Amino acid sequence: MPDKAFALRAGRHLGPTAVAAVILLGYAFTNPGATDLALGVNIGVAAIAAVGLTLTIGGAGQLALGQAGFMAIGAYGTSYLMLDREMAFLPALVLGVVLALVIGVLVGYIALRLHGHYLAMATLAVGTGIHAFLMLPGPLGGANGYAPIPFPEIFGYKLLDPRDQYLLVAVTLILVLLGSRWLLAARMGRELAALRDDEVAARAVGVNITARKVQIFAISAAIGALAGGVNAPLQTAIDPSLFSTAISIQLFVMVILGGLGNIYGAVFGAALVTWLIAEVPGSGSWALTVLGVVVVVFMAVLPDGLSGVARIGRALLARVARRGPGSGAAITEVSK
Repeated sequence: MPDKAFALRAGRHLGPTAVAAVILLGYAFTNPGATDLALGVNIGVAAIAAVGLTLTIGGAGQLALGQAGFMAIGAYGTSYLMLDREMAFLPALVLGVVLALVIGVLVGYIALRLHGHYLAMATLAVGTGIHAFLMLPGPLGGANGYAPIPFPEIFGYKLLDPRDQYLLVAVTLILVLLGSRWLLAARMGRELAALRDDEVAARAVGVNITARKVQIFAISAAIGALAGGVNAPLQTAIDPSLFSTAISIQLFVMVILGGLGNIYGAVFGAALVTWLIAEVPGSGSWALTVLGVVVVVFMAVLPDGLSGVARIGRALLARVARRGPGSGAAITEVSK
């Protein structure tokens, strides 16, 4: 019976993931230009990292602000192994993700003793520390960056075409969505929700708080590293500015705009933020100014983020369905 219930919970969300897959993969075959495909890559990478962060913030209620640091671990780890160690793309990516997962475990143990804004500051310090380390002169290039990173090659096929590069990111995002949906539908997801709602009550009903916190921080870090590791070879050059504190804040904003705990909303939030930063004319500060205004408006109009739109739509449809023929006349009669 538990297995059947799990299958039903997971199956309910295969539909949205299938729709997302059709949109993401179908876009590559609508003849977009190289610039549009590059924007799609940036959106997809941001969405992968944002989904990982959503699992921690929305899924478990743990306020984390250092996701850019884990992206940096994946990006630099994969790039170093490919360039200096001449390792193939996929093994290098796996090792970069594993390294981030190990560091995520350590951050998870830090989270055991911290809550709220103290935890946010601690995770922000981890991300800032990783950024500061990358700024130091050394084999990773310091402030000058790290290049030239070879293009990714999968089973002998080198991804030089912008469409192929976009498809790599799109497929990775789809797999992350499937894995995240499975996790949230499983027992671990229910225990994380209990932890998010009330840690004391969760502990009282037998949830292993230590294990769940460590696990979710490790998974979130691994997904962040996956985003960085996939993206770095596509850019052929990386530098510490790509993983600064500002990037962590932007990822946090993506999660807030998408709606806490909603992995599909995180994708929409990533698309909105990335598109705004890319399309707003002028310097980057103007884009951030516009982004700040958008956040304020969203918090005022849609406090639940973009996921609240669907909830409002369902409520309106339910209200219309409850009003049968003649209901308006009945209401008028009562008012008299």
